[in-house]
Amino acid sequence: MTLTELSDALSVRVAELCSQLLPAGRQVGPQWIVGNVFGDAGDSLYVELSGPKQGLWYDHAAGQGGDLLELIGQHHVYSKAQSAQWAREFLGIRDDYQPEPRRFDPLKHGHRNDASQPYRYGSAAWPYPDADGAIYAYVVRFDLPATPEHPNGSKDVRPLRFLPPENQPPDPLNPRHWRWKGWTAPDDVPLFNLHLLARRPTDPVLIVEGEKTAIAAAKLFPSHVVITWQGGSKRIQRAAIDPLLTRDTPIILWPDADKPGRDAMIYLKARLPSSRLVSLPATLPEGWDLADPIPADVSIQGLLDAAGDPPRPVQAEPVPASPNPLDDLHYDPNSGQWWTRNLWGDYAQINGDRARTFLLESGVSHVKDETGTSEVDRQLLRRTRDTLIEYAGPLAGHRAGLYGTILVTRSVVPLPGAPGDCSRILTYIHNLLDQNDDQYWRIIYWLALRRQAVLTGTWRSSQALALVGPAACGKSFLQSAVITPLLGGRIAKPYRYMSGATDFNGDLFASEHLAIEDEAPGRDIHSRRALGSNIKSMLFAQNQSCHPKNRQAITLRPIWAMSISLNDEPENLQVLPPLDPSLLDKLIILRCVRHTLPWPGDEITVLKDILQTELQPFAHYLDGLVVPEHLVEPRCGLKAYQHPAILEELMQLSPEHQLVGLIDTVIFENEFLIWRGTAADLETALRDSKYAREADRLFRFNTACGVYLARLHEQDPERFTKTKSNGKVRWAISPPAGVNSNAWA
Repeated sequence: MTLTELSDALSVRVAELCSQLLPAGRQVGPQWIVGNVFGDAGDSLYVELSGPKQGLWYDHAAGQGGDLLELIGQHHVYSKAQSAQWAREFLGIRDDYQPEPRRFDPLKHGHRNDASQPYRYGSAAWPYPDADGAIYAYVVRFDLPATPEHPNGSKDVRPLRFLPPENQPPDPLNPRHWRWKGWTAPDDVPLFNLHLLARRPTDPVLIVEGEKTAIAAAKLFPSHVVITWQGGSKRIQRAAIDPLLTRDTPIILWPDADKPGRDAMIYLKARLPSSRLVSLPATLPEGWDLADPIPADVSIQGLLDAAGDPPRPVQAEPVPASPNPLDDLHYDPNSGQWWTRNLWGDYAQINGDRARTFLLESGVSHVKDETGTSEVDRQLLRRTRDTLIEYAGPLAGHRAGLYGTILVTRSVVPLPGAPGDCSRILTYIHNLLDQNDDQYWRIIYWLALRRQAVLTGTWRSSQALALVGPAACGKSFLQSAVITPLLGGRIAKPYRYMSGATDFNGDLFASEHLAIEDEAPGRDIHSRRALGSNIKSMLFAQNQSCHPKNRQAITLRPIWAMSISLNDEPENLQVLPPLDPSLLDKLIILRCVRHTLPWPGDEITVLKDILQTELQPFAHYLDGLVVPEHLVEPRCGLKAYQHPAILEELMQLSPEHQLVGLIDTVIFENEFLIWRGTAADLETALRDSKYAREADRLFRFNTACGVYLARLHEQDPERFTKTKSNGKVRWAISPPAGVNSNAWA
């Protein structure tokens, strides 16, 4: 009996159940009213006793509701399985009860699509047994006659199920009948060959799409349990895969050679993180599957063998503690304090008195010699005088330990991965990104690469990730609640430093995640240009200058990931730097949308539950990913991407900033002299460069270059100056800031 059927059976006896489960409540008309799910007195929770919503409940104070199985579970704090067992006992149903279907031939059972179009008898039927082998459903194929729309005829596939009679109370003890009815409840679409999973517990599992393909694959791979699910790629999100979640044998996913087939198996891989995905050659015909003739140049056994376990990143080992604990006592001349390892392998800061005590407890003699000096005194003096430590503190992406003259005092602790289901968090991200697969896979692989860098302690260039969308759509939640813990739980706010508002950046080096969240847009081009320059320097250069307040700057090598969230109003988009050609490969810009969670209950409660139950499985899933070849970029590991609509809006928003980027890239690429000429001269120089396409896109009307130069003169008159002679405007453009001009040489 399915959970849906069990819930239906409970709804028939809802009044009896309420009086037993919630005795402090009372019946008021067609409702049972009580305080909460635990049965306390009150009038917040309503259970429907009759009508179209019979058996449903809602707690107005808590903002949650559901069916009677969920009410039982919350009342007793039961799991789903425990709730189902309690319900069976309440209904008096034996654990092993199942009504036996009568002998039945589905191919002799006609079906009507509507009142005017009778179906022919089925041409094929595939049985769906339960785990014990009893057949409770068929999937039947019908060949339909020719019509004006389909002159060669058509086909349709329909599920046939052994169910209680329609329009009668769902009493589990009533005789059932064969009915043409699909599966409508979540996670209720059955697996084909489910009984073989129980009969062959030690065999590997091969998952394909479609019953016909499953039968063909079983002949090709007899050592595997071959299964599929009812309904094809469109129903993969509702497949009842619970029997696979605890299976400890290899699970291999074989997609059809088309996009829906690949997408279905990729989704299934997310729900089964330990599974392995077959990569099909591009030479296969579109839509090919294992039921089709196998091309001569294709080895299906080779494809199966090549679906090996995905590579896992190697965990970076922390710098081990010295066998001599005295070697883990260090003096920091910058603070005048001492550092020593604690029980967790990190370093704790102590003062001079405690350092002395540490030496004494380590067996260093306190007995003074003829000079009045003890060994403790000499060690303290030597360590303070001869120390070479230049920096002591946390360092993004590194484990605690001594790295030359750098003492990393606290290890990064990324969220550990764990096998499990992370389908809801993947669905949340997919919906947030407007179900756009180009966007979805960019953020998934970006997360995988950033997490891999932290796990292995390996620096690598990376693009900044920008999330652009309406307010309260979940951008900041994704930053703080998902990205940050995946990277170690440490987050810093870099905008003031990156926009040029401050020269101090010491606080950034202790955090792996640099997050810019809905910052007020910069009002001048200088702050935006500074942000763009710092994206390049901070994410694409290994060595960074750390400049804390009241301290000398020092060069360190942090492992950073940067994310930016912006509201999609035009003024907010101006937080982003001018998108010159040299910056486009250093940004991933994704468009987010406001969406409704597809799960019942209060949004905050649902999201908290997702984080609690699926964040570690999500980490495990990311750790097993490899960026596909067509998305690989050598420097960052992942090709950049900008959502076309956002990119177009940015270009239309500030074309003069695009012009700055072109000027800096083309005019000042090799020459650092002040450029002089008319707007027409500048336009010609840009159109004749290798960035002609960008210039053509920018100069969409005859006087565009002059208009944009005039705007730049207003924003930055020191760099863009103009003179007028003989009716002509001539321009003098200085090199970008930081370049030593040799204008008069």
